[in-house]
Amino acid sequence: MYELTKEQRLCKNHEYQLVYRRGKSYVNRRVVLYVLPRSPKQPTRIGFVTGKKIGCAVERNRCRRLMKEVYRLHQFELRDGFDLVLIGRSSLKYAGYKDAEHSILQLFRHARVLKKK
Repeated sequence: MYELTKEQRLCKNHEYQLVYRRGKSYVNRRVVLYVLPRSPKQPTRIGFVTGKKIGCAVERNRCRRLMKEVYRLHQFELRDGFDLVLIGRSSLKYAGYKDAEHSILQLFRHARVLKKK
């Protein structure tokens, strides 16, 4: 139910490159979000990225796990038809769950990928 299946993820490098090149970016202190619209009939796919500037592998993995957990709990609030890439920035490694959740949901709202209530 809350798992991230292969159909819901960006898996190939060329898929990430397409989102970087053609997508629109939204930025805040902790996270960068790239959004590429697709057909509304297709499910939303997402990828998680952390660069080496964040720190060692332990810190990068923690940041990715944090972003995945926020997405996992809020994935049913997102509209269909988008390719998303979430990129963790260096201040994310100092953030707790609530701070990360606030930052990511703020970007989702700004990008208008959340469903209307």
